[in-house]
Amino acid sequence: RSDCEKRSDGDYLHSVVNCRKCGVVCSNVKAFNCAVLTFSTSFATKVNMSERKEEPCEDSLLAVIGQNGKWQLTIFLIVSILGIPSAWNMLAITFLAPNNLDHWCAPPNHLQNISVEDWKQLAIPMKMKDGKKVYQQCKMYDLDYTLTESELISSVATSSGDSNTTALIACRTWTRDDGAHQTYDYDLSRFSDTIVNTFDLVCDNKEMVAHAQSSYMVGILLGAVLGGICADWFGRRPTLLIFTVSLLIFGVAASFSQTILVFMALRFLVAFSMMALFTTGFVYILEPVGGKWRAVYGISYEFPFAIGFMSLAAIAYVLNSWRQLELCIILPCAVFVSFYFLIPESPRWLLTRNRENEARTIVEKICARNKREYKATYPLVDQSSTKTDDEASRATLLDLFRTPNLRWRTINFYYNWFVNSFVYYGLSLNSGDLGGDVFINIFIAGAVEVPAYALSIFLLMRSGRRWPLCLTMVVGGAACLGTMIFEKNVYTLDWPIVTFAMIGKFCISASFAIVYVFSAEVYPTVVRTTGVGSSSMCARLGSISAPYISFYGLQVYRYLPVICFGATSILAGLLALLLPETRGKSLPDTIEEGEAFGTPEEKARQVPVDLNGDYKDENAGTNPRGGEFSRL
Repeated sequence: RSDCEKRSDGDYLHSVVNCRKCGVVCSNVKAFNCAVLTFSTSFATKVNMSERKEEPCEDSLLAVIGQNGKWQLTIFLIVSILGIPSAWNMLAITFLAPNNLDHWCAPPNHLQNISVEDWKQLAIPMKMKDGKKVYQQCKMYDLDYTLTESELISSVATSSGDSNTTALIACRTWTRDDGAHQTYDYDLSRFSDTIVNTFDLVCDNKEMVAHAQSSYMVGILLGAVLGGICADWFGRRPTLLIFTVSLLIFGVAASFSQTILVFMALRFLVAFSMMALFTTGFVYILEPVGGKWRAVYGISYEFPFAIGFMSLAAIAYVLNSWRQLELCIILPCAVFVSFYFLIPESPRWLLTRNRENEARTIVEKICARNKREYKATYPLVDQSSTKTDDEASRATLLDLFRTPNLRWRTINFYYNWFVNSFVYYGLSLNSGDLGGDVFINIFIAGAVEVPAYALSIFLLMRSGRRWPLCLTMVVGGAACLGTMIFEKNVYTLDWPIVTFAMIGKFCISASFAIVYVFSAEVYPTVVRTTGVGSSSMCARLGSISAPYISFYGLQVYRYLPVICFGATSILAGLLALLLPETRGKSLPDTIEEGEAFGTPEEKARQVPVDLNGDYKDENAGTNPRGGEFSRL
């Protein structure tokens, strides 16, 4: 009963749903609206916020530091720049190994002074391609190349009068005066140096470009998972430092690669480090914010990626050597080392490790930055929470599958992530070549993502998470179907293909941003980075699978790719409706809370409180500990 009465020191009343001593429901609160009340089931404490108008608070930590403030914004602006080099490295292969780099068999040493056109007319055969005659890239005439230029011309003229009847051979390798070996010449009018001409990734070795791309994707796949596990085990801050250092080491080393195998291995490690950084940073900026700001920050985290997407075109245009480009997109990452000194450890992560003293030191600084009152008596952990350091330290990827609700949601998210990437690359592979300048195309592709992310924020603020994800996935699937229907070379104009390709790119970009936020909110803190990282791994599996479905599917049935890309996307959108809505809810911390999230047990366990003092419960129900929830 004493908990419901005014203290002798004149402080505000402590009001509770049910008095912990006598079980009586307290309803005499209307006179004390200047106090902010936070509680879980049968526990409450006062947090004085003056007359501050805010959304209902979600948990004790956010009630103290605020759901958004100068500190959260500063941290976001610092950490979100991870997205820029992430985009640079993800898309760099477009310029490191440009498609259709023209090449032909190289001349022997004593004929190097011959003009390119004369050499081609003399030694390179022609073939028909897309209705035009072009020089072959991997074949040459079987001639006596020890002859001088004039002798060779005379020999060709007198042999049959037509060199086209001469036998063809594969390009020969010549040893130059400096000891180097050369097999091909390249058209380097646009790119001064690429990994294609450096390592001769053409003809019999052309599949090595695909392997180089695949090695990067595998690095992203593993980095998303293992990087997330490191962040959940050792903390967000040390993980950012470790992978920043590894990124710099492997990235700089990659620019000096002397063989394609070394380059592929180092690019794999770059991808591993970059994805670990990007995923950890994403989780870090979401944990200290609540309410509508989780959606705003989560989607806005993608904007720097779009900026990196667009700016890469300008960087590659100026630096047309692959070694210079590789250095340019890696060296700026050195600024991430400062993160270790500029940002503290995530207080939410510290609380899951039972390191409350460290968390309080950080929270006190946050409150000072946000101009909020802080007292050592303010609770940072809900009393109903059963999390322990022992549970947090043991949490692994397997914990996502131990309980039924969390297991189903994990599988659902895995599928949605897989399909997002699967459909994205499916649209890219089946919409046909848009033509034009590669630099302009990359810039436009990045620019399309900006309005997509802006729309995502609007949808998340207005409609929650489930319906926006469903809408964008279904429309993206429909756009994929439309792209496949308007096949290349069937219609006189390309506008149907371009239109549906851009709609699909727009929708899938939006759904990618939404599923990032959605999944991070559903996974509990002890496995949040692990959950997001393993989900991202499934996305990489989708991007790897798309080209195989596109190529081999057409061999089986003309419309099989249409069925695969369109149907999987629409199904993913419908399955999203089965996930729990997270808008305005507290982030789960433990496996137990994650399992109960979105269920009647969760609603009974935790009740939101208006930071203005007025309790707002849209799902009032029976308190399992006795009594009923009162609308205070």
